[in-house]
Amino acid sequence: MILTSLAVLASPFVLPLQQAFAATLTTVVNFNGANGAAPSAGVFAGSDGNLYGTTSAGGSQNKGTAFKLTGPTFSPLTTLVNFTGTNGTNPVARLFQASDGNLYGATFLGGANNSGTLFKLQKTTFTTLTNLWNFNGANGANPAGRLISGSDGSLWGTTSAGGVNSKGTVFKIPLTGGVPTILVNFNGTNGATPLARLQLATDKNYYGTASAGGASNKGVAFKLTPAGAITSYSFSGANGQSPQSGLTEDAGFLYGTTFVGGASNKGSIFKVPLGGGTPVLVASFNGSNGANPTAALTKGKDGNFYGATSTGGANNKGGIYRLTGGTITLLFSFSGTDGATPQSTLIQLANGSFYGTTSTGGASGKGTVFKFIP
Repeated sequence: MILTSLAVLASPFVLPLQQAFAATLTTVVNFNGANGAAPSAGVFAGSDGNLYGTTSAGGSQNKGTAFKLTGPTFSPLTTLVNFTGTNGTNPVARLFQASDGNLYGATFLGGANNSGTLFKLQKTTFTTLTNLWNFNGANGANPAGRLISGSDGSLWGTTSAGGVNSKGTVFKIPLTGGVPTILVNFNGTNGATPLARLQLATDKNYYGTASAGGASNKGVAFKLTPAGAITSYSFSGANGQSPQSGLTEDAGFLYGTTFVGGASNKGSIFKVPLGGGTPVLVASFNGSNGANPTAALTKGKDGNFYGATSTGGANNKGGIYRLTGGTITLLFSFSGTDGATPQSTLIQLANGSFYGTTSTGGASGKGTVFKFIP
């Protein structure tokens, strides 16, 4: 009987089920102020196999940093740039590597007009910062979402404020810098205060979200043609409210998250059909399965979506979840010691592990970089 029991336990039909419910989180970096603090954006994998990211505070001037984690162990942390105010302050957007190999980013504040900047980190060492643009309010202010490569070879992005109506803009700028072209001035009706990146979809149009504005001032999802024609679709609260994340395309839809709204007013996951349309509720956060997501969804190698919520979970310090169909399953709750308040989108590397950041918590309470194995 003992042998039979062991044989059952060793059965290949049993072990995968047990492994599916095992989850491990490892702290890769504890930010302490000197090496950065309060990362709002996530890390990304560079073409050289290292991870790169920004912190919104800390560093030598307490105005934020750009950093590198050397692969394959992603240790140690190397500070690439200390932001000083003149070269930008408070980077909250994820860095982006363009086809030329350089890293591009944005700061929320700082620069010549203290309205934010666009910058380039020169490839090879990524320690030389070139200012591409200083926002001045009239041409936009306070960029919060990362830049993307447009189909025309330009960098496309959003500002959360500024523009003709002081409600934010969509712009594009050449890789070499220069005067941005303003494609959209948000006016409230078509949205206001976009906080996330754009998504260039397979239909060659750009899609995004604005956290406010629209018919009920609860935010919008929008479609933008390459020529700059915008069509906006309003949130009602029931299907979500205040979207702060970028969109992720999958199987004919664009998926995203809202900070509040949904069935419990703690946030939602929604989808919009490719081509545009009213956001459709996919699932609601209720606190126990997470709450108040600001991060976009990441399509996992297993076909499911994964994400992070900034609050909720067992300790109300945020969590990591999986979306399967229309069901949200909380996989991990942050405790504070291992990080708290994750605001950024997860990335999954080839080995299946996810990496992300928490904006608070950790050994010094100033945030972490973590590795998560679901």
